[in-house]
Amino acid sequence: MEYQIILLPRKDYWTWVRASQEYVLQYGANLTQDPGTAGRYMNPAQVITFPLVEDGYPSEGELEAWFQAQYPGVRLDIVDASSPDKLEREFKKRIEDHDRYGQKRRPFYLLWPTDFPVITQAFGVNPQIYCRFGVPAHEGLDIRAFSKSKIYACAQGEVFLVHLNPRTHPYGIHVRIRHKDGYKTIYAHLAKPTVVVGEAVEAGQVIGLADSTGASTGSHLHLTLKRDGATERGETNFPKDILDPTPFMVWPEGSYRKSIQSVAWAPARCLVGAHGRIDGPLMEQDLELIRVARLEAIKLHLEDTESTLESLRAIHPGIFIMVRVTADFTQDAVKPDEFIKVVKSNLDRHYEMGVRYIELHANPNTQYAGLGRTWKDGVEFADWFYEVLIKLRQLYPGSKIGFPGVSPGHAISGWQADGMQFLEQAEASAYEADWIGVHCQWRDHFGMDSMDGGRLYESYQHRFPGKMFFITEFYNPTSGIGGQVKSEEYLTYFRRLRDEPGIGAAFSYALSAAAGHNSMVWRAEDEVTSKIAAMIGGRNF
Repeated sequence: MEYQIILLPRKDYWTWVRASQEYVLQYGANLTQDPGTAGRYMNPAQVITFPLVEDGYPSEGELEAWFQAQYPGVRLDIVDASSPDKLEREFKKRIEDHDRYGQKRRPFYLLWPTDFPVITQAFGVNPQIYCRFGVPAHEGLDIRAFSKSKIYACAQGEVFLVHLNPRTHPYGIHVRIRHKDGYKTIYAHLAKPTVVVGEAVEAGQVIGLADSTGASTGSHLHLTLKRDGATERGETNFPKDILDPTPFMVWPEGSYRKSIQSVAWAPARCLVGAHGRIDGPLMEQDLELIRVARLEAIKLHLEDTESTLESLRAIHPGIFIMVRVTADFTQDAVKPDEFIKVVKSNLDRHYEMGVRYIELHANPNTQYAGLGRTWKDGVEFADWFYEVLIKLRQLYPGSKIGFPGVSPGHAISGWQADGMQFLEQAEASAYEADWIGVHCQWRDHFGMDSMDGGRLYESYQHRFPGKMFFITEFYNPTSGIGGQVKSEEYLTYFRRLRDEPGIGAAFSYALSAAAGHNSMVWRAEDEVTSKIAAMIGGRNF
């Protein structure tokens, strides 16, 4: 799925809308007349398409500069069309050429060089950092690329330099390729090259693996574009013939979905599941509900016993079982070794009973789950998580350990950190996990369809292409609505996820709980329990 929004001038807006009609029907793009709406829409995964119209957006001024200031790194598709008629003709040409953004009509263009469609630092920013390197500002694009991930040639050409010493150049280990018409590309901060000087390469060929060598503070790809004589001809105000690569980039439409679909998952569908009891082992009535509902997956509390596991497998021999492994983080800081010591005896029992999927902690961006005591932010949590991850893999070989879902939503002073910001800070460790958990919630039916509610997993899929995901919690926490409403919402949600690639199971939250959690229990009303069970038990998919 490609998130595209078309920004049209406010003046004669509906005339512009009619000019865009055929293109919108072809590609399913959204429309707006507000630049702020376009900037926030699915950020940072969206492409913003807009016509280049003089004074088309008077409040913002020069729109490209405004977007780069307000939404750094946003993907812009600027259309040279000063009237609705010209825009309609351009869109028609794109449809005919199967060229959604018109990029392949350029004499020279660059294919996306990583598996991650995110720019982490734009061209021309942060002059205070880069002036010491003899350039007026950032002289390339920084593109997300996790350690040891593949780096691809942007265009056909010949390798003319491979720098192997990580300490003798700001670019660290890097590869340089010469292309037609005097263009050159540089691929910096690599772990290692996979090409040699003089080798002819094709566009999309693997030329190295990513890392953070040289003057770099985290794994990514730095891409520089040059053209012989560009500075002397006035094509750029940068020295050394450096050009802005951004207008040349072919955005990787749909590439992350291909990676997701390649994830191996034996059931080949999202399993229908539920989180067990919120604050302890399953009760007899929970087991009965699992039997009636014919649940395919269940997430257990760490204190669940051998007899519970035996009962579950008697109900459904092939039931998928996951265990949430956590401890008390409400008092003092919990160091990795202390955490493992606390959970080991219970986890030993689950492992001996054949449970292999482990959710390591939950909601780490909240105060009650360690924020402010054991870690101050996502960066420190990433270090804690990675240390525990390595030790658990040694203790439980063959286990599949997941990065925990964070509590969704914005920062709440003294209570939680912003969910997506925390995730971004911890993303390197998340990528090291075997799978990633997502917590989804909404408070009205519309929220089921929003990117910060029921569809939050799509933001994760953009951020971590190729990873397996589990929706480790989903629920509507609104109190005062009946089980009937929740049962219908949850059924709709399960139906949506059933054939969603890359999602192993979805766990509704929860089967039961002690007092204080009733708004999160989907069987809160006994009279609708059987109906909910029938609906989520796989009968209506």
